[in-house]
Amino acid sequence: MKTTEDIYGIRHIQESSFVLLQFLDKICRELNLTYYLAYGTLLGAVRHEGFIPWDDDVDVWMTRVDYEKLLTYLRESNKDTRFVLNAPPYQPKGDRPAEMQMRILDLQDTLTRTYAGTTIEVHPWIDIFALDSFPIAKKNKYLKKFKRALFFYKVARCKNFLIISNSFFGKMNKLIYTLHQKFKLFFFLSEERSLKKVIRTLTKYKGEPSEEYFCYAAVYLPKPDKCFFKTEWFGQPKELEFEGQSFYVPSNSHEVLTKLYSDYMQLPPEEQRRPTHGANE
Repeated sequence: MKTTEDIYGIRHIQESSFVLLQFLDKICRELNLTYYLAYGTLLGAVRHEGFIPWDDDVDVWMTRVDYEKLLTYLRESNKDTRFVLNAPPYQPKGDRPAEMQMRILDLQDTLTRTYAGTTIEVHPWIDIFALDSFPIAKKNKYLKKFKRALFFYKVARCKNFLIISNSFFGKMNKLIYTLHQKFKLFFFLSEERSLKKVIRTLTKYKGEPSEEYFCYAAVYLPKPDKCFFKTEWFGQPKELEFEGQSFYVPSNSHEVLTKLYSDYMQLPPEEQRRPTHGANE
């Protein structure tokens, strides 16, 4: 990897994440699966030819069809005992199920990271998000139905999903959790059935032609339109250098990044240049 001044104290996290990205790239090429660098990882590839200096994770997109093929491989065929799926017994407490947000963990390394004000010991990981198809005429209905299903799933779990506690949703989740612990208000909700409803909603149009993709990762942002991307921006991936190695990116990264970050080549103000998940060890 390139030598970068570690002014944010996160180089170990970046190095660990890069090893996982190399593993994913190797597996996807062997299985003929397509992935795309996503979010800050894609921005880093385009603007920095590697990690954004203050970025402390790796994000990847896959179409739902390829996402499920990778999920099946990691569950049933992966022989590498170092790199594993975020599933029991390796699934961190409170983590999203792999059907919603797949993570590959590196069991040979451990990091200290901070979430919602809580410091925890975790294995390094990369996040893999599915790109789901839906009929453009049902765009608003699809989003509302998913948010409703996700809400009931979260209530059934009574977890805060590591949402920052002073946010609106963080406060709501904390209230729900507190009330449930005291009064057992939601005993009638099944976590398993609620999760199945979430996945059914996401995958209802799996494999069908679609003008746009939906990725739930940004569903609670002030502008949920950042969940939607034109399918024509992805297609046959291109290869772009990231930390000295070539990885797959969308065929039109410019449109994707403009949708996400507007003037993406402009660096943010210095006070906004900070790791997302807190300090390393």
